[in-house]
Amino acid sequence: MNNTFELKKGKLVFEEDKIIITDNARYLKRSRLLSSCLLILFGLYNLMNFFKHNDIHAQWSGLLVGIFGLIFLVIAFLTNAQSEIYLKDVQSMKVKRIFFKEYLFIKLANNRSRQVAGIYNAEGLEEYVKTISLPQ
Repeated sequence: MNNTFELKKGKLVFEEDKIIITDNARYLKRSRLLSSCLLILFGLYNLMNFFKHNDIHAQWSGLLVGIFGLIFLVIAFLTNAQSEIYLKDVQSMKVKRIFFKEYLFIKLANNRSRQVAGIYNAEGLEEYVKTISLPQ
């Protein structure tokens, strides 16, 4: 059975005891961290404007932007960007379709997750994932 799957930017290889993923996940994680930090800083800037000018709109916009930045920061820290994952660390794998794009969600033992996006042959990958027996 074929254990190599093409991605939009890379490939996904299943070996006997590990999964090798070559994609741009590290770049995406860094960009998410940077953008969420910028959102937090912009929210703090708006809150400082509230204290300076006593503008109620600056308070609410600063709070909302800062809270969304914190949420995105926590989500970015909970995702994983490893390129090599051992099967003994995997709890579950699922192929899902979200907004016309197929994703492979790999839930790891350390309560993190790894998402692989841009799968070309999602049906074949879904059938292959069903045949893999994960060690418990």
